[in-house]
Amino acid sequence: MPRKKKTALKGRDPAYTSDFSQPLPTNKLVVEETPKPVVSNPVTEPAKTLAASPSPKPTVKPEISSATQAPTKPAPAAKPKSEPPTQGSGDKREIALSAAVKLDQQKQLDALETKGTPAKIAITMAGRRAVEQFEPQPEYVEKQDVQRMPMRQGYKSTKRIDASLLDALRNKHDPHRLSSDSAMMRGQFEPLFWSCLDAVIKELNSKD
Repeated sequence: MPRKKKTALKGRDPAYTSDFSQPLPTNKLVVEETPKPVVSNPVTEPAKTLAASPSPKPTVKPEISSATQAPTKPAPAAKPKSEPPTQGSGDKREIALSAAVKLDQQKQLDALETKGTPAKIAITMAGRRAVEQFEPQPEYVEKQDVQRMPMRQGYKSTKRIDASLLDALRNKHDPHRLSSDSAMMRGQFEPLFWSCLDAVIKELNSKD
């Protein structure tokens, strides 16, 4: 029996494949969608105007030259240190003057009070006279050793004294500065106060 001839395959089928892992063709026509044209949003008229208008220029403040600026006040010059006053320089220093009432004078003051004149009046009158008449001397005078009443019954005031005179006395008699200026003058002022107080007591007694 004669053999049947195999059908001769001519040409190549593009749909045929020997790779069976790929899906078989469906032979369906694929219609490609035509992409829609992208229409941009129209620019509104205000936006065009805004885009066309130039951006505002930043304001620049004019610089003030140093020549036109207000002149600054110069710093105050430092005060030179004051040197210690020399003798006869004329500088004054205020000091306290004090004087106590002697014991025998207190008895006379008590007698005045019995007549109606307070002792404080006589002490104040005597103290003011003593301050006005007091002229400090460059010689140091020791405080006298007499019986005195407490200072609360005495007299206190102030007076401006030549600073050079006080410093000279302190340098010679109180180099370690243990005493006050008032103590350096008390030996001179107190006898003058006693003298004035005696005169005042005598005057007040003479009026009665």
